[in-house]
Amino acid sequence: MAGLTTKELSAIQDQLGAEQNLIKKYKMYSENSQDMVIKQKCTDIAAKHQTHFNTLMGHLS
Repeated sequence: MAGLTTKELSAIQDQLGAEQNLIKKYKMYSENSQDMVIKQKCTDIAAKHQTHFNTLMGHLS
């Protein structure tokens, strides 16, 4: 676990949950939007949060 303290691990786990919620939220917004500009923006934001999630998961490897 890359030498993380309990506090650091807990913070990463909390942030992973927050990132997962944001990914789900913006994917849902994208799926339900009729406006193509908003749809694309929400897709882009979901992808950004997926990148954040993947980076955090990398710290746990």
